[in-house]
Amino acid sequence: MPSGTLQDDFLTGHTSSVDIATKKNMEVQIGIGKELLQKSVARVNIDTGMYEPVEGEGTNEDALERFAKMLSAERRLRKNNLNSY
Repeated sequence: MPSGTLQDDFLTGHTSSVDIATKKNMEVQIGIGKELLQKSVARVNIDTGMYEPVEGEGTNEDALERFAKMLSAERRLRKNNLNSY
């Protein structure tokens, strides 16, 4: 199971609030999301406290796609198990 979260320091000021739903703020948040998807998967190095890219994991978009496939497979498995009773 994947671990970690998508984190970055792009979200400051108005962009850090989903309560400010102006067109401009939403467009900025969409842009930030697109940038985060293109970044390499990174995890915190417990020795340094810094995020470091994880070799062979690709981008955050790649990781989210793999996770979505795992969730879909798990849902199918559970649905099939329920239907087998």
